[in-house]
Amino acid sequence: MQSFNGTILDATALIDFCCLNEWGWLQQHYSPLYIAQEVLDSDQLELPTREAAKTYLTALNLSTEEMFASFLEFGAREPLLSAADRSTIAIARHQLLICASDDGLVVETCKAYSIAYTRTLRLFGEMVETKHKTVIEVTAMADTLIKERGKHISPKVLADWKQGLQQDDIL
Repeated sequence: MQSFNGTILDATALIDFCCLNEWGWLQQHYSPLYIAQEVLDSDQLELPTREAAKTYLTALNLSTEEMFASFLEFGAREPLLSAADRSTIAIARHQLLICASDDGLVVETCKAYSIAYTRTLRLFGEMVETKHKTVIEVTAMADTLIKERGKHISPKVLADWKQGLQQDDIL
């Protein structure tokens, strides 16, 4: 089994955890936590989100030729990936970090290059497994992201996830 050196969040994961303010659990189970400097430099982030990132995450840059080569390769493979996303994935690849993202292109690129990744619903499930939250609490957290943040989770994915939580809770 491969050992990881921490977790890097993309903008979607950053915004989710800012919305929910669940940094303590994430730090306890996925530290150290990182973010690509390109995400912080984005003018798309609101000030409170940027400040939370600076408080809870360590910024990383593309620091090697190999990282930069991956950054370019990801852009050629998926031209719709933003520079921030390409940077996040390249850093994850070369620093052996788990990439936390719900962005479909980021996840598909991680899969294509065998880069470890996790999604928000998976993290919520782990919160239940570690007894940090109940099934009712994580279900409410998912609903909060959908209603207050405007996060899109397909109804089928959401229903399957909720059913899986209920089954795990019974066992």
